[in-house]
Amino acid sequence: MSLGLSKKRRVVVTGLGLATSLGLDLRKNWEQALAGISGVRTLGNPGWSRSPVQAVGEVSAADLKVIQQTYAKEAADEGERRTLFALWAAGSALADAGLPKGAPDGDRCGVSLAAGLGVNRLEDIQRWLTAEKSFEYERFSRESGKVSDDSIIRNNSNRPASLIAGRFGLHGFNSTVTTACASATQAIGIGFRAVQRGDADLIVAGGADSMINPVGLIFFVLLGAAAVSREDPATVCRPFDRKRSGLVMGEGAGFAVLEEESHAIARSARIYAEVCGYGSSMDAYQVTAPHPKGAGAEISMRRALQDASVGAEGIDYINAHGTSTKLNDAAETTAIKAVFGAQAPKIAISSSKSLIGHLLAASGGPEFAFTVMSVRHDAIHPTINLTNRDPKCDLDYVPGEKRMKKVRAALSNSFGFGGQNASIILKKYQ
Repeated sequence: MSLGLSKKRRVVVTGLGLATSLGLDLRKNWEQALAGISGVRTLGNPGWSRSPVQAVGEVSAADLKVIQQTYAKEAADEGERRTLFALWAAGSALADAGLPKGAPDGDRCGVSLAAGLGVNRLEDIQRWLTAEKSFEYERFSRESGKVSDDSIIRNNSNRPASLIAGRFGLHGFNSTVTTACASATQAIGIGFRAVQRGDADLIVAGGADSMINPVGLIFFVLLGAAAVSREDPATVCRPFDRKRSGLVMGEGAGFAVLEEESHAIARSARIYAEVCGYGSSMDAYQVTAPHPKGAGAEISMRRALQDASVGAEGIDYINAHGTSTKLNDAAETTAIKAVFGAQAPKIAISSSKSLIGHLLAASGGPEFAFTVMSVRHDAIHPTINLTNRDPKCDLDYVPGEKRMKKVRAALSNSFGFGGQNASIILKKYQ
């Protein structure tokens, strides 16, 4: 039974799971992130050599094979990378939480998932085109079973949440969020709220996405948001740098097990950190650009701080949205200054996207996990490739090398196309 918001229950993080271009293991991801190792590399499909986008944070073929072997039935039935990444990261988070087979009280446990748009394959359009380039709707309706296994037609956005719930017996609260690049942080925030108010005792929350396909790649080129550099791929994503040239697309998933405190203690679970605040907002300014003064971002951060009852001086680290685009990085910097005032220059800030690329709807998942690890271990991964200071981005972005620093509380930001904004706060568990 819901307790309502008058009695807020404490929510802790007991498990983390990742699938990124840095690997499938949480510890490996974290160690490489601290070392400033980039997972961005040249686009793996040799047939896409003419793509204007060449630098991507792609899950390796070897890691994808491991996932396909682990989830063989789903790989055969669905075949969609996004779905498989979600299963792997959610399963890894549960195993990390000491619940490899899922929670025994499944009706009090659930899933809050962020999913991207799904795969639109050109061959699934070309197959039903006439010589005059019109689409044969009637023939398509008769032959729709021939579409690719990973097509959006076969894999709707809530498919990963359904498979995770079924595989691990999480039969309670279930939600799917698709709000562009803010999706995963919003999904985690929704899961946090569900546990906090008593709708669930445990939520597996996070996001999965993959748009590394011809339609997905060209989408961001046409919007003018993608980096199309032919430089060393590991150096192309450079958030807050004066020479930043656009986002570098990544793929993968990141999930966390969010658990009510007494539920976690009763089963002697290890507790990484406490989730204590969440805020969201909508710019309603422009589909492909943030408000130039970061108005929506400012609102989401202020709401998260208010919800957490944490003052500006209580935040030691910010995992920034940091997309490596001209507009976002400057707007986010402006918003941070507006929220934190004189405290802003004293806060360590870094961008995980410099290491693994922009995971789009899933981006807040791995970034939440890295933020948890910073709170847990008092260590902050660097923003790599930041070598040319931008006067508009003049805060402490932890360039080049990791930093050991006491992190009492940390904020993770995600801001998406269309003006969606989400901020979430973690603190050391006492």
